Amino acid sequence: MNTSPAAPIIDLLAELPLKEVLPGILMFTLPVDYGIDHVNIYLIRDGEGWCLFDTGADCEAARALWLRALAGPLAAGLTRIIVSHHHPDHLGLAAWLAQVTGAPILMRPEEREVARATSVPDEAGRRHCVEFMCRHGLSPSDAHEIVSGVLQENLACDEPPPSTSLEDGQCLEIGDYRFDVLVLGGHSIAQICLYEPDFKLLLTGDQLLERITPNVGVWPYGETNPLPRYIDSLRVIAGLPIEHVLPAHHRVYHAGEKRAHGLAAHHQRALRRFKAGLREGMSAADLGEANYGKQSETLHGFLAMGETLAHLLWLEADGHVTSRVDTGVVRWSPVQGSTEPMVQILI
Repeated sequence: MNTSPAAPIIDLLAELPLKEVLPGILMFTLPVDYGIDHVNIYLIRDGEGWCLFDTGADCEAARALWLRALAGPLAAGLTRIIVSHHHPDHLGLAAWLAQVTGAPILMRPEEREVARATSVPDEAGRRHCVEFMCRHGLSPSDAHEIVSGVLQENLACDEPPPSTSLEDGQCLEIGDYRFDVLVLGGHSIAQICLYEPDFKLLLTGDQLLERITPNVGVWPYGETNPLPRYIDSLRVIAGLPIEHVLPAHHRVYHAGEKRAHGLAAHHQRALRRFKAGLREGMSAADLGEANYGKQSETLHGFLAMGETLAHLLWLEADGHVTSRVDTGVVRWSPVQGSTEPMVQILI
């Protein structure tokens, strides 16, 4: 097939952090002004224009690069905008790009709902978030700090205009490619990945990263027991023939099945570490601090609590720990004599 950009477009790519990674597929690496310093988004040739997979974080530097790209190699415009999930480095510029280009947005309604909840728009939401965090061991002062700006500054973004949903198993034709839609949980409540069976390529968002492990945590909104769903998603991915993994962070790589097994092994080690570190009556925040160390920023303490809680729920379901509520705080205790926790993704 002939989906490569025309020569003049190829020449213009050198002026921007844009490069062709497969025929007719461009990777656009944009800056992020918090946490990890970059995100990869992808453009797929779609007729005369480009279908966009994820949008980048809403920061001045990223907007400036987008305006240059839309005035240059992407001047043909966007045909549609697919948002993998609600995190701000993926959803952040969706509302702005939809306004600038007129392109429709495709995203899961669950992700839109969680994006709205993350902004904590009303007093009821604030109260719910504070109660959740205190119930799992954060101090009231830290909980109030998180809902009074930390969440909004780090995890919330502008809500996009009405969108069309994508369904698991749906076939999505984009130019000469035919993608199968995968709706996978764990890292986010309903993350969209796109798999092209003829070219054995997977657009993963954050679901399968080569150099870092996607955060899998329990928050005041969204997924209530995410680790089993994340392991299920790794089973799905490990069962696919994959030659090209196009991730949201770092480079394109070629060992999708191996990485899926590697991430399952990571969570097995984490479960064993949490089990070994648990002492009678610890909260999720206590165990998170024991495992990850004392965090200097309240956001990082919140993230450590959420990831710890996700692993404690797995351990409880498998009979390794028990929980009780004591003066409004969920307290955890080890079960003596239980076996080592196991995580398998064998097909």
